[in-house]
Amino acid sequence: MKYDSMLSELKNIIPNTKSILIALPPNPSIDNLASSLALFLTFEGSGKEVTVVCQTDITVGQAHLFGVDQIQKNLPPGGGGNLTLTLEGVAASDNTVPALEKLDWYAENNNLNLVFHVLPGQTFQPAKIVPKYQGSGFNLIFVVGVVNLNVLGDYSINPQLFSGSHIVNIDIQASNTNFGQTNIVDNNSSSLSEVMSYLIADLGFTLDGDCASNLLAGIFDATANLSGSKVSADTFMAVANCLRVGGRKPVGVVTPATPPFSQPSTQAAYDWNAVSAALGQSITPQLSGISDFAVPPVVSSSSQPVADAGDHETVYKQTPKPSPEERPLVEGVVSETVEPEWLTPKIFKGSSLG
Repeated sequence: MKYDSMLSELKNIIPNTKSILIALPPNPSIDNLASSLALFLTFEGSGKEVTVVCQTDITVGQAHLFGVDQIQKNLPPGGGGNLTLTLEGVAASDNTVPALEKLDWYAENNNLNLVFHVLPGQTFQPAKIVPKYQGSGFNLIFVVGVVNLNVLGDYSINPQLFSGSHIVNIDIQASNTNFGQTNIVDNNSSSLSEVMSYLIADLGFTLDGDCASNLLAGIFDATANLSGSKVSADTFMAVANCLRVGGRKPVGVVTPATPPFSQPSTQAAYDWNAVSAALGQSITPQLSGISDFAVPPVVSSSSQPVADAGDHETVYKQTPKPSPEERPLVEGVVSETVEPEWLTPKIFKGSSLG
């Protein structure tokens, strides 16, 4: 339970929550999208009414993620709420306002004026005026991968959306301002998808294959195939947990080969031994596009000079050396069978002694 200590309030809210919003920043990364969509699919699978919103278009390179077609560009109708202006320090302990006789309002030049009628001899001076919005339509708002609400662009100028809702802030950036009522900010984590894999489990939900596949895509993209500096044992355990429930590796990931069958890879190599250790089972890398390889026969050869390439260099041509059976039996070719006479002693005589 990695984040359990941060989730006590959120765990009490979720069972009674009817409507959830997941807000993404403009131009989200694969990691941001993948983690958010995994959360979306988890809540949707549990019967919650959930909306995921991003104000910029999804790119072709992000279209493979599960649930990407559910992302909305505009907030659903009804998002908003009643505005309450709280005037602090003017009410008595019995919830009356002794200094105030009545309250009027009127419009003037596109402005709304509030008139507080103060009783004679009384002072009416609020210590602070605080606007609050209620009834936005969302009980919970998850904001994923932003340091503050201003990063959300158009949504930051719609404060009634966020006021009155419990905001859950999920991020891995050290500059995060902890703007939520619940803050899951882990700047030691390798990716948002790694954080989300543990968060979903800590909230008591179970990953399915589609959610796990999204999380794997996010982790692999954010860590350059598990080679990033923040990749840790927790990262490999998150990958192992996703693989256990049927998550699939992102398309295009190439397992590195070993000589003599090495091939160029389109992506950085990663250590599947660490993943297999976390899984507790053996994972054998598969080489795509390579069939059974037959080792060619070794043929002895002889070298023959064919040309002088310079003052000190001779180019040699390699020609196969035929076996004895292949040699032509022509005149002048000495048989390789030893004649009997060659094996008997020889006596040499001379006419004179030197």
